[in-house]
Amino acid sequence: MKMMKRGMTAVYRMLGISLLAAAAYPGAFGGTAEAHVVSSWEEHEIGQAAAERVEEKYEVVSDDDLLEIQRRLVVCNPGTLNRRDGMHKRWLEPIKMYHSDSPNAFMLPGGYSYMADSMVNFMNTVQNDGYINKHYLRPMNKSNIYNTSAVAFVMGHEFGHWAGKDHLESYDKQFGLNLIASFLGMGGGSMSAATAQSIGINLVDTLWERKMSLSQEYGADEWGLKFLENVPEYSTGGALMKFDRFLRLEEIRFPDGKRPKNFRNPHPQTMKRYQRTMKYIANSSNGRVKIDNGDLYVDNQLIPLDGRADVVSKERVFYVAGQIAAAIKKDMFHPRNLTFVSVPKSIDARDPARVDEMYFIAVNDAGTDYKIIDKVRYNESLSFEDNMEVVTSSKEDMGAMGVIFQVAEAYDAQKDVDRKGGARTAKGAKR
Repeated sequence: MKMMKRGMTAVYRMLGISLLAAAAYPGAFGGTAEAHVVSSWEEHEIGQAAAERVEEKYEVVSDDDLLEIQRRLVVCNPGTLNRRDGMHKRWLEPIKMYHSDSPNAFMLPGGYSYMADSMVNFMNTVQNDGYINKHYLRPMNKSNIYNTSAVAFVMGHEFGHWAGKDHLESYDKQFGLNLIASFLGMGGGSMSAATAQSIGINLVDTLWERKMSLSQEYGADEWGLKFLENVPEYSTGGALMKFDRFLRLEEIRFPDGKRPKNFRNPHPQTMKRYQRTMKYIANSSNGRVKIDNGDLYVDNQLIPLDGRADVVSKERVFYVAGQIAAAIKKDMFHPRNLTFVSVPKSIDARDPARVDEMYFIAVNDAGTDYKIIDKVRYNESLSFEDNMEVVTSSKEDMGAMGVIFQVAEAYDAQKDVDRKGGARTAKGAKR
């Protein structure tokens, strides 16, 4: 309670100087070039044939919200992801949505990706009961940062397969060099369009039997987490939301806990992927961020996060955990870096209609990068006292952000004490 009261005082101070001055897109991380039997051009030809086959078998549409998520991932990861721009040999085609009752997503060779409408709706349903509730779906993008992070992770995972060149690696291993050589002719040369089409069609017809290896799936998860870290409004906690929902779905499908094994489709167990994401967040924060029984702890201090109409408590915890971990990793989780910006004035995830909401953000010292830690209910046109009195959830939201500020303040203060103590010890030793 004392921490909450001190936090509220800190929040009150911060609101006086909390407009976001500047922010730019995050930096990129690169990969290593590898030689594969199938060239980039041939990969694209195979993918194009496979995509045509997919669109013969399924009802496929272009969805503006998914395209916006793709745009954000590409713009914020320019060193790894790209669209067709005439400068790259490989590129991501615009993602498409297909109709299916099975929540899924997949990446074809050549950057062609698809996400099932049931997957989108499953991530956007407010309450995780293991079902899709079409009467309680949240929209994506703008200020809908929680569920959009979950959809973005699903997409980022698929883009991870492309970035990791998993299809090219699979062709090297699954088809084998001898088989590829027979396609190309013993004297070598380029794959014909007819051969590429044949491989592409075969890929789609056996799509569910040609899943990636366990290591490729884990690798794609990590790519997806890195992609989300570089987008201000996307949290690695989106991966926890996705896995938690599938764990609930599996409880319904397999109440005895005995999930049948599919040796032709060795996809990692959902619980293992959930645990690996938890470990990723903990490691990113140097062990400072922990989720225990659905509660968030930073430096062993409980962060009181309540659910609201737009997000349940557990998934809000997931989101904030991922964002604080990313801020720590980027060295911008210090009191001087924490501030507020109103949702209508935000550079990213802006929503002019949400005048009663603000983002609590962490901005780096150079003002070139930032992460949205959480969204709170607060109308900047009202006084602090009026917000606490009349804006629903404002008091609880601002109190929680105050605790986060106090945790950052206490950590830095302790580090300062430790530095001074170390300096005195070193000075004494010299004497």
